Amino acid sequence: MGPPSENIRRRFLRILLLYLGILISLQLIGIAYIIEGPSLHRAISVAIILGTVLPILLGLIFLRLFKFG
Repeated sequence: MGPPSENIRRRFLRILLLYLGILISLQLIGIAYIIEGPSLHRAISVAIILGTVLPILLGLIFLRLFKFG
């Protein structure tokens, strides 16, 4: 086992990759949803949700699930 800082760094990178993987997957699903039936109203609402709301909510969920420190 390495020093504690190395373990924390490794754990943080795993959680970061999981967060980014989930975020990218959900955004790809949203893009496919827009492409399926293009409309201006659908594109704007999905873009707002995927671009602002989803990353914030996902970040809060991850902060609750994985305690740091």
